[in-house]
Amino acid sequence: MATSDLLDLSGKVIVITGGAQGIGEATAELCAARGASVVIVDYNAEVGTKTATRLSEGSQHVDFVATDVRDAEQVKAVFDFVQQKYQRLDGLVCGAGVLIGPWLQPEEFPIEDFERTLDINMKGAFLCSKYAAPMLEASGKGVMILIASIAGVSAASSSLAYGASKGGVNGLGMTLESHLRPRGIRVNVLCPGNIVTAMKLSVERRLPAKVGRSMKRSSKPSKIMACLRVSLA
Repeated sequence: MATSDLLDLSGKVIVITGGAQGIGEATAELCAARGASVVIVDYNAEVGTKTATRLSEGSQHVDFVATDVRDAEQVKAVFDFVQQKYQRLDGLVCGAGVLIGPWLQPEEFPIEDFERTLDINMKGAFLCSKYAAPMLEASGKGVMILIASIAGVSAASSSLAYGASKGGVNGLGMTLESHLRPRGIRVNVLCPGNIVTAMKLSVERRLPAKVGRSMKRSSKPSKIMACLRVSLA
């Protein structure tokens, strides 16, 4: 990629949920490399700390805040931290998500697992948008990106709860766009297909035993980076 094609994010502050690994980690790396101050939000403290430490090499400003996005007080604390340290917020990327119960039929699916999936994937995105919106409006040109999935839009998911939650994230994003556009906040929803991440690979490993065949090879996280660059521009 030519230098002139790189997205300059110097001076921007971006919060990325689910930023410890997978698509979120790739997004954090992209933003940090282009000069943004990045706040990684993730439930996995060990992996999140390692990711933030690695991305901080070379003087980039990368923080990690261990957070359960299902908890409103913990989510609010993230944005209180951002306000206190940076006094601004330019971008929010909601990528925190889980896939539970692959290949289970409706009668097999535990209710608590269904609820947990929706709480993390969809409620978590709402809570982050709730506390980010005033700060994004104050920046004058805020951007909010919700990472949904093709599984919740036009393709079947291995998990009933995952597909339902990502369909909800897509709907949430479209509704947020109509509410926040008049406030100067741009909202985009990304719906990736098969991407090689730890979560996707964990599902693929279970498939042969379940249906006697392997899944189609997935794409690397870099395949959606072009979409992220356009969304953040």
